[in-house]
Amino acid sequence: MVGAVRAEEADRVRRLRGLTLAERGEMLRAACRTAAVMAQSRAACGLPPAEPAPWPASTWEFLAACARKAREGATGPNSAEPSPEDDA
Repeated sequence: MVGAVRAEEADRVRRLRGLTLAERGEMLRAACRTAAVMAQSRAACGLPPAEPAPWPASTWEFLAACARKAREGATGPNSAEPSPEDDA
Protein backbone atom coordinates (compact mmCIF):
# COMPACT_ATOMS: atom_id res chain seq x y z
CA MET A 1 0.00 0.00 0.00
CA VAL A 2 2.76 2.48 0.92
CA GLY A 3 4.61 1.69 -2.30
CA ALA A 4 1.50 2.38 -4.36
CA VAL A 5 0.98 5.73 -2.65
CA ARG A 6 4.60 6.70 -3.24
CA ALA A 7 4.37 5.70 -6.89
CA GLU A 8 1.20 7.75 -7.32
CA GLU A 9 2.81 10.75 -5.65
CA ALA A 10 5.90 10.42 -7.87
CA ASP A 11 3.65 10.29 -10.94
CA ARG A 12 1.77 13.39 -9.78
CA VAL A 13 5.03 15.29 -9.28
CA ARG A 14 6.30 14.18 -12.69
CA ARG A 15 3.09 15.46 -14.34
CA LEU A 16 3.33 18.81 -12.51
CA ARG A 17 6.94 19.26 -13.58
CA GLY A 18 5.92 18.64 -17.16
CA LEU A 19 3.46 21.55 -17.21
CA THR A 20 4.28 24.70 -19.12
CA LEU A 21 4.46 28.02 -17.32
CA ALA A 22 1.11 28.96 -18.84
CA GLU A 23 -0.44 25.74 -17.53
CA ARG A 24 1.05 26.35 -14.08
CA GLY A 25 -0.28 29.89 -14.15
CA GLU A 26 -3.76 28.62 -15.00
CA MET A 27 -3.59 26.21 -12.06
CA LEU A 28 -2.69 29.09 -9.74
CA ARG A 29 -5.49 31.26 -11.13
CA ALA A 30 -7.95 28.40 -10.61
CA ALA A 31 -6.75 27.96 -7.03
CA CYS A 32 -7.16 31.70 -6.38
CA ARG A 33 -10.67 31.72 -7.89
CA THR A 34 -11.61 28.74 -5.71
CA ALA A 35 -10.24 30.46 -2.61
CA ALA A 36 -12.26 33.58 -3.45
CA VAL A 37 -15.45 31.53 -3.86
CA MET A 38 -14.79 29.82 -0.54
CA ALA A 39 -14.23 33.17 1.18
CA GLN A 40 -17.48 34.54 -0.28
CA SER A 41 -19.34 31.41 0.83
CA ARG A 42 -17.99 31.75 4.37
CA ALA A 43 -19.12 35.37 4.50
CA ALA A 44 -22.55 34.51 3.08
CA CYS A 45 -23.01 31.94 5.86
CA GLY A 46 -21.97 34.41 8.53
CA LEU A 47 -18.67 32.70 9.25
CA PRO A 48 -15.57 34.77 10.01
CA PRO A 49 -12.78 34.97 7.44
CA ALA A 50 -10.38 32.05 7.44
CA GLU A 51 -7.06 32.80 9.09
CA PRO A 52 -4.17 30.88 7.55
CA ALA A 53 -1.15 29.99 9.63
CA PRO A 54 1.50 32.70 9.37
CA TRP A 55 4.47 32.00 7.13
CA PRO A 56 7.77 31.36 8.89
CA ALA A 57 10.39 34.12 8.88
CA SER A 58 12.54 32.14 6.42
CA THR A 59 9.74 32.33 3.84
CA TRP A 60 9.49 36.11 4.21
CA GLU A 61 13.28 36.38 3.88
CA PHE A 62 13.24 34.26 0.71
CA LEU A 63 10.38 36.31 -0.80
CA ALA A 64 12.20 39.54 0.06
CA ALA A 65 15.34 38.25 -1.66
CA CYS A 66 13.28 37.27 -4.73
CA ALA A 67 11.70 40.71 -4.89
CA ARG A 68 15.08 42.40 -4.46
CA LYS A 69 16.58 40.35 -7.28
CA ALA A 70 13.60 41.10 -9.53
CA ARG A 71 13.92 44.83 -8.88
CA GLU A 72 17.62 44.62 -9.73
CA GLY A 73 16.78 42.85 -13.00
CA ALA A 74 18.56 39.62 -12.11
CA THR A 75 17.78 36.68 -14.36
CA GLY A 76 18.76 33.05 -14.50
CA PRO A 77 17.97 29.83 -12.70
CA ASN A 78 19.51 30.90 -9.39
CA SER A 79 18.53 34.56 -9.39
CA ALA A 80 16.01 34.04 -6.57
CA GLU A 81 18.61 32.52 -4.28
CA PRO A 82 19.77 34.93 -1.58
CA SER A 83 23.42 35.85 -1.92
CA PRO A 84 25.92 36.91 0.78
CA GLU A 85 25.57 40.51 -0.44
CA ASP A 86 21.87 40.37 0.54
CA ASP A 87 22.85 40.22 4.21
CA ALA A 88 25.05 43.32 3.99
